[in-house]
Amino acid sequence: MSTDDYRRKFADFLAKQSMTSAVSYEQVARAKTRDELGISSLNMVLVLVNYIDEYTDNTVTMRPEWVSRLGDIDGILSVLREIDASAVVPDRA
Repeated sequence: MSTDDYRRKFADFLAKQSMTSAVSYEQVARAKTRDELGISSLNMVLVLVNYIDEYTDNTVTMRPEWVSRLGDIDGILSVLREIDASAVVPDRA
């Protein structure tokens, strides 16, 4: 998935969250930092927890080293990529 695809996925996910539902894709595309989107650090952690729940069925856990990367959009997108790559997809046989 390209960086632009992850920007879109991130924006779409933000739109589904009660605390970030007003954030648009256009805002995400222009922003360099989380602060530019009006997302507090606590809300960003909550968004990440919700993302993990929705996209990995909680097969991934929060990692302390991610926190320092959640201040800028590129860092957030890299964390999302890492989460997706680490997800354990259950066998649906």
